[in-house]
Amino acid sequence: MKRVLLIPFLCLLFPCIAFSQGKDNENQLALLYYSQADYEKAADIYQSLFNQTHSQIYFDYLITCYTNLNNTQKAVEITKEQINRYPKSYYYPIKLATIYSATNNNKEAKDIYDKTIKKATKQLESTLLAGQACMDNKVDSVARIIYENGQSKYPDNEIITKNLSEIYLMQGENEKLTNLYISILQDEQNVDFIEKQLQFTLYEKTNPKLKQLLTQKLETAINKNQKNLSFKELYLWMMMQDKNFEKAFAISKQIDIENDEDGDHVYEVGKIALTNYDYKTATDCFSYVVQKGPMADLYEPALKNLLETSYNKLFKTNTIPNEQQILALENEYIKALEELGESQSAADIIINLAHIQAFYLNKTNEAINKLKQATESPNLRSSRNKLQMELADIYVFTNDIWGANMLYASIALNNKNNDIGHEAQLKQARIAYFNGNFSYAQALLDVLKGSTSKLISNDAFELAQLISDNTALDTTTTALEIFARGDLLGLQRKYSQAYECYDSIPKLFPGHSLEDEILMRKADIEQAQNNKTQMITYLQEIENRFSYEIYADKAIYKQAEYYYNEGNYDKAKEKYKKIISDYQNSIYAAPARNKYRELDKK
Repeated sequence: MKRVLLIPFLCLLFPCIAFSQGKDNENQLALLYYSQADYEKAADIYQSLFNQTHSQIYFDYLITCYTNLNNTQKAVEITKEQINRYPKSYYYPIKLATIYSATNNNKEAKDIYDKTIKKATKQLESTLLAGQACMDNKVDSVARIIYENGQSKYPDNEIITKNLSEIYLMQGENEKLTNLYISILQDEQNVDFIEKQLQFTLYEKTNPKLKQLLTQKLETAINKNQKNLSFKELYLWMMMQDKNFEKAFAISKQIDIENDEDGDHVYEVGKIALTNYDYKTATDCFSYVVQKGPMADLYEPALKNLLETSYNKLFKTNTIPNEQQILALENEYIKALEELGESQSAADIIINLAHIQAFYLNKTNEAINKLKQATESPNLRSSRNKLQMELADIYVFTNDIWGANMLYASIALNNKNNDIGHEAQLKQARIAYFNGNFSYAQALLDVLKGSTSKLISNDAFELAQLISDNTALDTTTTALEIFARGDLLGLQRKYSQAYECYDSIPKLFPGHSLEDEILMRKADIEQAQNNKTQMITYLQEIENRFSYEIYADKAIYKQAEYYYNEGNYDKAKEKYKKIISDYQNSIYAAPARNKYRELDKK
């Protein structure tokens, strides 16, 4: 019985399916004509689809086609037809008014707008529907009147308030917008809404007056009403957008104290300040959280980040630390380890402590023993690869090349498809390069060029390019072997010996293609020793003499970054612009463009 009934059912279904598929095909063809600005052909198809469905989607496309074809009469006729079909809709009368406005029939348009405004104020639903119809048709001036009237009559309606704020933002009504924000911030849930609405405007810095005015009004509101958390939350967010971490720390501390928190807001400010190299504020934030004591939830991560901040401040700025400062930092790390034991935070602390001892304090044996002991700890099993990576790096530093290679190979084998495995493989390739085994190094690097990590991929490409450029045509690899020896000595901080290797190459092989690479290595050594003037001299020479070689874009970008950090923004802008215009395919083009825009707005 079921099979007998199924046949007539399918017979009814197939025409429906065919009709639906036919409409889809017509719609795709119409869209193609529309995208090609062939409005006459598009209108023919949309007219057919509209006659079948009277859908608003087809209606909108059809009106646009007739408008572009200057067939106002047809557009008006179809719109009036929709008004008669849907007499309760506000959308179609407003659309008709826009058609009249576009053809300078301003009286007819004004009559429609006036009737809509009068009708909309009668009840809440009418206000919402009429206002939305105006916004959909981009008649924001009329929508604004409707919503302003609606807000007076229905002050607690969230939709009216939010749509009105969107109109004020688009129209640049900063005073009205900021007053509206202050009024709705009595409800904490509106903080997220305001942040999302302002995100693009503040990030692109398209309306600096709005930011200034809202900041002033929030400061006034906070002073008048200390208990309102919403004012402080939005103010904190704005300070973070502006990267004013000092003020962000002050307000986050207020929030923490008044709400008896564990330093959550302060900790978040500290993390972002750290990533933006504001080490002073990061130190203040993490110190504040650490002072809450070991029982606080954020104590361990704050202590770890406080140490990392001190580490970066000492070793990753443009100053060279003295031995007393390094010893003081070592002592901080030792104290933290004694306190935390083998907790989850301990691995990174051990790695940094070992690095300090090996690379800066000549305590390589102590550092190696510490790392070996940590790799054998069951509590630190999840960090074993990171610990081994630092151990291998120290082996390279102490010239135990074999031991380093074994560890890198082990890490790479155990982590074939993640960043730490790729990093280990890159370092394996460098070992092969240091040893003059260039073909093996090249084979490892070819695999890494597609690494998920952009930094690893770039480093792999750079080393692979160096090897291929200096082995493809040369009958001997002696010059590259000497250069690789210099690179190893530079990594081991034996700078004078590295210089001897680099300087010997042009003497033994005059005019060799490694000359620009030698200048780059010398610039790196001078940078490591904080000899900025000499560093810039080498980078400028690369730019002047080797503008078509592999390191030209890097040399210019490094100069730009130096001038930027020194506050010489005009010179930095000049260098960033050169990257953008002359090296469009460079990996430095995107960051150079971002920095150039930032400086242009300054």
